[in-house]
Amino acid sequence: MERACIVIPCYNEAGRLKEEVFLAFLQEHADADFCFVNDGSSDKSGEMLQAMAQKMPERIWVVDYPDNQGKAEAVRRGFLYLAGLNRYGAIAFADADLATPLEEVWRLVGILRARRDVLLVMGSRIERMGIVIRRKLYRHFTGRIFAAVVSVLFRLNAYDTQCGAKVFVPEIIPEVFGQPFLSQWLFDIEILLRVRNRHADYDRVILEIPLEVWIEQGDSKIRFSHLLKMPGQLLKIFFKYRK
Repeated sequence: MERACIVIPCYNEAGRLKEEVFLAFLQEHADADFCFVNDGSSDKSGEMLQAMAQKMPERIWVVDYPDNQGKAEAVRRGFLYLAGLNRYGAIAFADADLATPLEEVWRLVGILRARRDVLLVMGSRIERMGIVIRRKLYRHFTGRIFAAVVSVLFRLNAYDTQCGAKVFVPEIIPEVFGQPFLSQWLFDIEILLRVRNRHADYDRVILEIPLEVWIEQGDSKIRFSHLLKMPGQLLKIFFKYRK
């Protein structure tokens, strides 16, 4: 079976990086690898990642950058690094806090593998009976308002663009990650727009799958100053990608 790798962007994650969870996952999934991108962390994240990689050097990649460039650029560089290795049939990204558990990310990988007509599988946080989706109420409502704005502005038929769990076939990595993103926090929207601008049947080759587990982990790294910039960033994205 083709191997798959999960990109994990890391910025000052030393306090919540669950090494034992990542190592146990690799023990249970022989066809899985990780690529941790240390995005200029000022804590001991880099040392922790290197120590973890030494325990499973054939399964864990660590990409180090001295200066913090933001999540979007960390993810982008991780994907380009893995694409250059030319050894993976699927490449995903997930958040270091594991709000989306690794088994859920792996479920999305399995769906991509089974659907040869799909280029991108993305998770979405849809609350429903029998499913564990835990997030602060105000974040749920602000998320739905944001999703409505995105739907109207970009005409994207997506429930949850911002869910931090997406899996790609390697063939579309150059077109999706070849150029830097305009926004460090809204790059998920840019990903979908880049696919749409290249594929007329984008609503068929992008598959959105409701997650079965998603649990908010502590404080978000998005600050109030970032929120103030988002309307302007949305407009920049709109004018760049409109047809």
